[in-house]
Amino acid sequence: MSLSSRCAGCLPPDAARLVPGHYDIIGDVAVVALPDALLPYREVIGRCITEERRSIRSVCLRTVPAAGTRRAAGYAVIYGREETETLHREYGCSYHLDVKAACYHSRLASEHHRVAGGVREGERVLVPFAGVGPFVVPAAQQGAQVTAIEMDPDACRYLRENIRENGVEDTVTVFEGDAMQLLPSCGGGFDRAIVPAPYGLNTALDEVIPLVSRGGVIHFYTFTVPEETDILATKFRGMGCVVNAMRRCGDAGPGASRWVFDLRRR
Repeated sequence: MSLSSRCAGCLPPDAARLVPGHYDIIGDVAVVALPDALLPYREVIGRCITEERRSIRSVCLRTVPAAGTRRAAGYAVIYGREETETLHREYGCSYHLDVKAACYHSRLASEHHRVAGGVREGERVLVPFAGVGPFVVPAAQQGAQVTAIEMDPDACRYLRENIRENGVEDTVTVFEGDAMQLLPSCGGGFDRAIVPAPYGLNTALDEVIPLVSRGGVIHFYTFTVPEETDILATKFRGMGCVVNAMRRCGDAGPGASRWVFDLRRR
C-alpha cells in the first residue's frame, strides 16, 4: 500500500491527494518533505509512515533545504522519538550520523556503490565535501588511499567514527576545514577525485582539476536543470576534461536536479 493510500482514510480527500509518493529512510529515521497545505496533518502523516514501515522510530519533516558548504538541511521531528542519531547501513558499510546535524543523501546509495566499483587498489583518491563518509569508506575498502576533507564539525566527528567502524582508518586521511581553502595545499597526483559539491559551488572543480593526474578520473556532482547540462559539459571540456558520461541522480527542488559528470583529465 502506498503512503497516499494509507493516509486516505485519515485526511480530507483534497489533502490526501497531496501526500508525496516517497520519503527518504536513513537508518531508523524517515525524512519527508511536505507542501504547506499538508503541514496541519504532519503528525498524522508521520504516524502513517511508521505504520507502513515498522522499523521507523522517528519521522522528520524537512523544513529548510540544504544549502551552503555545511549542507545540512533543517529538520523537525513530527512523529516518534525525538532522538535522530541513527545507524544507516548501505552496501555492507555502516554509517553513524545524526540526521539533524549531518548531511546524508540515502538516494545516492547507488552512486556510492557505482563509483566505488571503479576504484582500483592502490589508487590515490581525493574526496572534498566528504560528509560522514559515504564516498570515502567504500573507496578505502577497495584498497585506495583516500584524502577526505570536511568542514562541518558534526559531520567530521561522524566521518572519523565511520572510518574506524568500517576498519579503514589506516588508509584514510581526514582534514577538517573548508575544502575551498584546503584543496590548494593537498598536493597533486591523485588518480581519482569524487566531488559531491554543495549547491552553487561549481567553482570547486577549478580547484580539483589541477590535483588530478592526467588521465585521472573526476566524478563531479552538481545541481542544474536539464537544459543546462550540455552547457556545463562544454565548459568542462574547455577546462581540460573529457566528459565520459553525465546523468541525473536525484531531485534538488522545482525544476533542478543533481547531476553527476564522469570526467577524465586530458
